[in-house]
Amino acid sequence: MPGLSSNQPSSTVVAFAEFLASQGFLPPKRVVDIGCGVGRNSMYLAGLGFEVHAMDYIRQAVSSLAEKAGAGGLREMVNVIEAPIDSTWPFAGGFFDAAVDCFSSIDIETLSGRQVCRGEMFRTLKPGGYAMVAVVSSSDEFEREMSVRSPGAEKNSVIWPNGKFQKNYVKGELEGFYSCFKILRLFEVKKPAYKLGRHYTATNLVCYLRKE
Repeated sequence: MPGLSSNQPSSTVVAFAEFLASQGFLPPKRVVDIGCGVGRNSMYLAGLGFEVHAMDYIRQAVSSLAEKAGAGGLREMVNVIEAPIDSTWPFAGGFFDAAVDCFSSIDIETLSGRQVCRGEMFRTLKPGGYAMVAVVSSSDEFEREMSVRSPGAEKNSVIWPNGKFQKNYVKGELEGFYSCFKILRLFEVKKPAYKLGRHYTATNLVCYLRKE
């Protein structure tokens, strides 16, 4: 999220790791970091002892992560995959113990693409596996303004000044979208943020899921 160092894990991922530990779900487990970017969350999870499979379509990002993992002594714990998250994933069914989608699938520009991502997360998780999905709330202060100035064609979506699409959610919509999972927790997180030269209060939604 804006204002965070590329080396600092998201607080939502830190909290999810603590939740997993409270469930007795401990390393070494196999986790997929969906849309990993430069890998701040992948590096954090690998540092805890998880076997992380970090997936992103941006070659520069995954190359940077591979270099960081090697330099940090985590080469054996971080497996980097250059692949889109809205197409069939290169993993067998039931391959992962857990999944993390930290503000990644909201950038997929089509509903069908987000449905593919959700379906692949479900398919590749083991029965009993956990997932965490973090999205931006439609009630977010900045996003409310953007929805008036530059709405996307889809409900609760916006187009940023740089042309980037973003899908935001209300709680009921998020519950419905992930109804193929058992929803363990769905909660709102507010925090100070900095975006496009402005300080404001960000409002996000975080969902903990389990494949039954």
